[in-house]
Amino acid sequence: MSRPIIEPGGGLLIGIGLTDQTLIDWAQMLYPEVSSLSVLIGQDQQRVKMVADEKWVYGPLGLRGALALIRRISWRHFDCVYQPAGSGLPHLQYFIWPRPNWQSGQLLVDFRP
Repeated sequence: MSRPIIEPGGGLLIGIGLTDQTLIDWAQMLYPEVSSLSVLIGQDQQRVKMVADEKWVYGPLGLRGALALIRRISWRHFDCVYQPAGSGLPHLQYFIWPRPNWQSGQLLVDFRP
């Protein structure tokens, strides 16, 4: 059962390009730490069972779709975006305005957002 989506606020996990287990680990780690967790996943990751309040599926969008994704992230006003090392869309953070706190890197054992 998912929690209500908190707008503005919450966290976005960019899971595109991660292995299934890494995606699950990140979601489990972040879920209790944020008011609501949205996860951006690829089409091949839709079958992965993970804790999340909202899943956004990224597919072959073309220019219009990519701009719509950028607008959606910008308008949502996340408190923080988590982009693990190895996830896709490496330059996405430079297109989001206003820019939320953007965390990128490896899965940390003692992580605190």
